[in-house]
Amino acid sequence: MEQILNKLSEIETTARRIMEDADRTKAALSSEMEQQCRDFDAALEQETNKKIQELRNSLEEQKDQELTLLRQKTEKTLNDLDAYYRQNHQQLSEDLFHRLLEC
Repeated sequence: MEQILNKLSEIETTARRIMEDADRTKAALSSEMEQQCRDFDAALEQETNKKIQELRNSLEEQKDQELTLLRQKTEKTLNDLDAYYRQNHQQLSEDLFHRLLEC
């Protein structure tokens, strides 16, 4: 009988050790998974920030190109108006003078 009790005690001790080992393994795996999640989150955030910066740079470059084009078009329009005025200022002045007299 004592031998059976000793065997049961050994089985219980072994079972407790197995459970403790399983708990330690579970804690280690949980800790490892948490670290992997933190690493993934950090990498994802870094990747997101990189893409956001690339988009900002692209939009900034596009804006600069459009502003340059707009400046060029504005400059051309002003030059065309200036050239038109230089060529037609006498006629424009006469037309304006006649309009003033009609009022």
